Amino acid sequence: MTVYGPGLGTLWRLLESYGTDPRRVISESDFSPDDPSISRHRLSFETFDRLRTEAAELIGDPVVGLRSADCIHPSHFGALGYAWMASSSLITGLHRLIRYGRMFNEHEIWSIEEGPVEVVVTAELRSPAQRPDEVADALIAGMTALCRMNFGAELNPEKVTLKRVAPKDPSPWFSFFKCPVSFSSDANRLFLSTAKATKSLAGSDPEIVAVHERLIERALAGFDRDDTVNRVRVEIIDQLPSGGLSEESVASALNMTTRTLNRRLKEHGETFRSVLTGVRRELVRDYLNDPRLNLTEIAFLLGYSDSSAFSRAYRRWFGQSPSEARAAL
Repeated sequence: MTVYGPGLGTLWRLLESYGTDPRRVISESDFSPDDPSISRHRLSFETFDRLRTEAAELIGDPVVGLRSADCIHPSHFGALGYAWMASSSLITGLHRLIRYGRMFNEHEIWSIEEGPVEVVVTAELRSPAQRPDEVADALIAGMTALCRMNFGAELNPEKVTLKRVAPKDPSPWFSFFKCPVSFSSDANRLFLSTAKATKSLAGSDPEIVAVHERLIERALAGFDRDDTVNRVRVEIIDQLPSGGLSEESVASALNMTTRTLNRRLKEHGETFRSVLTGVRRELVRDYLNDPRLNLTEIAFLLGYSDSSAFSRAYRRWFGQSPSEARAAL
């Protein structure tokens, strides 16, 4: 199991916030904020867990897990972080994070339950960490911080449950979450109001939005906006990083049934699969030419849930691996 290298950026900023030189814990080979190639680096979970354990022991603060949430930045999650900031609602972003989260950290398991009143987000680990209490704090506090980045600082969960035993002084937990917090629970969970989770958000990250706008504008250039094939192409481009792209989702966005969608595509000698493949083949060349994107991020932007599926598809299309293609560039 591996962890996305830039994820150490949160740990780096956490150590700095306590006035500690991050290099006392994190070697330059593991992470350096000035090294652009770090975006292609992955750590074993054991290494990642060891580093955060060493950092926690050096800091010596019982609320270090909570404090780590103040140090999160979208860039620590690569393209996934920027797609999160561009999400139209918290529920849309949560589904993205949950579907593609293993690209960031294969050790974490996130799940979501949607109800008419509450949305429940649960965090688990595939195997124990060295300091499970602080890891649980960091996971739930970090998710809360991400939600506040998108929704606004005024967002408060309905309640939080943590598996950890109650600390001697629980006031920092109540102060951070600003809601009831239950300790010694059966799971680490974040409860959000369904009304807030589904509320349309006006703000979004301008970088990822601009990328998609340019791609859509290019797709529209020279085409009739009423052409079904092109409308499908544009909708696919817009939905690819969402994690929920399907014939049904595209048909719904175009206000038609899947049967009508397939019939109209067939009239133009196309299928949903052929249009999707065409869009991916077109976009992948631009992404490979962008040195800011690593192959895992490109797989995410093209709607693949893992990089191996992307690599197989690329080899099928062009007869070489994406890493070989990028090396040639």
